[in-house]
Amino acid sequence: MPDPVSRLVEAIECRDTDAMRAVYEPGARLITMTPNTFLVAEGPDAIVERLADWFISWEEDPSFSYLGTIRQGERVAVEFERTSVYEGEPWVVRQAHMLHVADGGIREHRIYCCGPRKGSPDLAGLYQGSPS
Repeated sequence: MPDPVSRLVEAIECRDTDAMRAVYEPGARLITMTPNTFLVAEGPDAIVERLADWFISWEEDPSFSYLGTIRQGERVAVEFERTSVYEGEPWVVRQAHMLHVADGGIREHRIYCCGPRKGSPDLAGLYQGSPS
């Protein structure tokens, strides 16, 4: 299987739910934590439903700045900033995605999110030129 992490990043950028679904193992689990929510989703369909709600349909004009990827064996960390427009104002959210990748795809996906804030993607500019 081609790298499921790269495929997931591309699927999020392209807003392709079928491609998102294809990177997860049948028994995969998503765990998300934000300042005021905690969610567990079991299986690719439930995971993609949550991801689509978060990355595709929430707010206007979403775009992503991928800050870096750290790989250590089956464990992968992906950091990014997501910008969007909410009620006519620019908003930004910062996230860290911790992935457990196995031969069949992504087995577990944890998302740690700071929550959306008014503002601009400061980390993307700060991280320019930093090693991934």
